[in-house]
Amino acid sequence: MKKLLIITTGGTIAGIDHGSGIVPALSGDKLIPDIGGVGISILDLYSIDSTDVTPMHWQKLYSAVTENVRDFDGIVILHGTDTMAYTGAVLAFTLDTDKPVILTGSMLPSDAEGSDAQTNIEFAMHTAASGNYKGVYLAFAGRVIGGADIVKVSSTDKDAFRSYAGFVPDKRYAFPEHGGRLPAVVRLTPFSDGPDISAPAENKAGIVIETYGAGGLPDNGITAVISGLARTMPVIVTSPCMGGTDLGKYEVGRRALAASAIDAGKRSTECAAVELWLQINSQPFENDNK
Repeated sequence: MKKLLIITTGGTIAGIDHGSGIVPALSGDKLIPDIGGVGISILDLYSIDSTDVTPMHWQKLYSAVTENVRDFDGIVILHGTDTMAYTGAVLAFTLDTDKPVILTGSMLPSDAEGSDAQTNIEFAMHTAASGNYKGVYLAFAGRVIGGADIVKVSSTDKDAFRSYAGFVPDKRYAFPEHGGRLPAVVRLTPFSDGPDISAPAENKAGIVIETYGAGGLPDNGITAVISGLARTMPVIVTSPCMGGTDLGKYEVGRRALAASAIDAGKRSTECAAVELWLQINSQPFENDNK
């Protein structure tokens, strides 16, 4: 019989609406079904809306997985959807295991009409027990997506996630103690100016700038600011578009490279931010553009 550990962390999947909005309130024993041929243990780790996730929650989750993974054939983590991509990337870059570690969640609370909670939990459990997956994945709405390649594309549809660009980590990092040094994440818009980029970078150890399309920088003071920042910290350019960046494709992208910005390639903004956080707390950032 396969043995699975189910770790609950809150999220909509554990939510109840008492009239003041949905809040996570249900423990694992109220959510986890019995499925044939699988033994289940439950660890209620914490219960928060994933909007409230911080590196300290990641530390607690990482520790729970590493302390228990040897005793089980797989682990399923119930998690809120809003920061699923960040948590997936954190675990994908830090866990070194051949066991399946499967994230899931839901778009509707378990007691809501037409809820996807039970369907996703059962799908995640079967995915973990199948023996077909090693490492960190999201199992959601019939899709299985690599942990560092998760992107949420809808706040309403049950089929809410997609694979960003097929990125698979080829490195592992030690988990930072006490949160470590933090990066900034900024979105570039036509309304942005130099201070919009430089101010968030103050007291940070690196910055991720989400630009447009294949990636690039405007021909104005922003590029000069980025060039200055890149002398003292890694500056990563990402895209909101699935498929990632290619800074060599357009002149505006080559402008970013000339300013010493780093091409995120197939990394989503969430993935790039997580890897930057891990790298600045372990070693100099490597501009490998993989």
